[in-house]
Amino acid sequence: MRHTHLAKRLATTGLLAAGLAAPAAPALASAPALAATPGGEGSAYGLTVTGPVAVPPVPAVASRTGTVSKSLLRENRTGLVSASALDVKASAARASSTVARLAVPKAKLLASAVSAKCTAGRGSAHLAHAVLAGRRLDASPPPNTTVPVDVDGLGRTSLVLNKQQRTADGRLAVTAMELNLPGGKGAVRVASATCGRAKAPAEAPAPTPVEHDLPVTG
Repeated sequence: MRHTHLAKRLATTGLLAAGLAAPAAPALASAPALAATPGGEGSAYGLTVTGPVAVPPVPAVASRTGTVSKSLLRENRTGLVSASALDVKASAARASSTVARLAVPKAKLLASAVSAKCTAGRGSAHLAHAVLAGRRLDASPPPNTTVPVDVDGLGRTSLVLNKQQRTADGRLAVTAMELNLPGGKGAVRVASATCGRAKAPAEAPAPTPVEHDLPVTG
């Protein structure tokens, strides 16, 4: 009996020693980063008009995840511009916009199809059978190609093809056509796509201590 009791005591002591020697499990998992790196976002619209006779971006989509799309059969609510079959798509990494049967009568601007694409921060535009005042326009114009144009009853202005610019957060915006109205009174924008990863906000600089003498009183 004494031998059995001693064996049990030794076994118990061994288990206690093993438990003390084992590393303690962490009480809490490591905390996640306070701020994640900003992700990509895509957005697109078919057509918009700014100025006295305004048309909001239609149709319009935006996404930070999977692909979303929207279509509009026709846009002709103003006498300035008309278009059919407006299709837009956007996801986190890309965006596209296509507009068919575009007509801006006062500028003598016509096109069978106008499209803009933006993928991973790179953009392009394509014009199918686009004609301005009887002159054929380049199907794949270089970025920010500017063409002078006369708008009946309004005066001389400019048409920008494949307009590419950075947004305030650093993403790329591509607009296949931008017809500026004379006198800075607005613009007609056709087929626009924006994509890319937004820039992380800049950290505020650390304050610089300024040494100065303490005021002496008395």
